[in-house]
Amino acid sequence: MKNYYLKSTDKETLYSALESANIVEKFYDPEDENNIRPENLDLDAEWSPSGEFNWITKEGYSLDEIGTIYKQSTNMVTNENGDEFPELVAQDGYHANLLANLTDEQIALLPVIDAPSTPYRVWAGLN
Repeated sequence: MKNYYLKSTDKETLYSALESANIVEKFYDPEDENNIRPENLDLDAEWSPSGEFNWITKEGYSLDEIGTIYKQSTNMVTNENGDEFPELVAQDGYHANLLANLTDEQIALLPVIDAPSTPYRVWAGLN
């Protein structure tokens, strides 16, 4: 298996790409009324759920959703208790790590970036 570093503009864009690459799928909340097909709807009428869902990673893939990465700045801030600490600044992008065996077609659909020199998070046991 290979580690892929992913970076997109936001969570929705990342998961849309992962869905296109057939790595994740939506699991719709069966308790949400927007996910229950109306009984009075014709059987041949098109319908799809539109309510709450969770993203599920498909078997054979390991996804580590990191999200926004924050780095310390040189600016010091003080909290309400008078404690000083470095200000944290959000870095551009929404990040994830993916451990998988991907096809060239899947790689082309994903926002893969070069491995960072100092990764924010890594898989246990991988160099």
